[in-house]
Amino acid sequence: MPELPEVENIALGLREALVGKRVARVWVGTPLVIRGPYRRRWRLFMAELTGRRIESVTRRAKRLVLALEKGLALVFQLGMTGHFLLAPSKDGRAAPPKHTRLILSFRDGTKLLFVDARRFGRIWCLRDLDPDAPDVTMEAAGLTLLGPEALSMTPKTLAAILQTPRSIKALLLDQTRIAGLGNIYVDESLWAARIHPARAGTSLTAAEAATLLRQIKAILRRAIRAGGTTFSDFRNAHGDMGRFRSQLKVYGRRGQSCPRCGTAIQRLRIAGRGTHICPGCQAKGEGVHGTPYRP
Repeated sequence: MPELPEVENIALGLREALVGKRVARVWVGTPLVIRGPYRRRWRLFMAELTGRRIESVTRRAKRLVLALEKGLALVFQLGMTGHFLLAPSKDGRAAPPKHTRLILSFRDGTKLLFVDARRFGRIWCLRDLDPDAPDVTMEAAGLTLLGPEALSMTPKTLAAILQTPRSIKALLLDQTRIAGLGNIYVDESLWAARIHPARAGTSLTAAEAATLLRQIKAILRRAIRAGGTTFSDFRNAHGDMGRFRSQLKVYGRRGQSCPRCGTAIQRLRIAGRGTHICPGCQAKGEGVHGTPYRP
């Protein structure tokens, strides 16, 4: 499932391509993907989009927010296989690919397609949304409460989140506590900070928490620069795969040697998720110290 770096790259590409364009028409191929207060009146809402200009394309956690004039907005949750395709005007007559759920056609002939093979993605139709502070509107419409963004997390905020016996892996995956992280970047960050994912949040020392926060931000930024991580489905709006997979140290590398200590990487199940660790440099005991990863 796309995480913060992947959705950030999608937002960057769509922002450059779409801001300022006016919607000519909207086609919905699968009404069941529509959510929010207008899910039963989606035709009326989509009709209102016609003629509206795209004002911004932003990201909140793993959600992509397409804001239009008059406070109208579409909020996309990509699910496992949801992705966007930009079709230039010269391809305007080409048949849409299989599993296309929504098409926004613009007056200049270009199109934005939302394609989702497994249909886990969702599109929320919202009014009066401020793209710079979207949480109130999203929560009122039934979207899950989000915690602070992982990239803007402060040491004080992280320290408060850690005051629980829940595993650090579960805490980092909990979007109501920290928004934007998923399985890939949690595993990578914990390895980089030399912290076992099964440790309780309360067991981390102040120094370990500071190291973990630094590694989370560094890894997310490197992944954004690399265009995200592609294993099978993720593509950016131009159809390009993410390049960060080659930089992964533990995720998806079970049985291979840890690049730091040479121990074979293991795959465990923690917090209900497949979890990759190095048993050599991510000891489970409390207060474990060591040299964190520095790229």
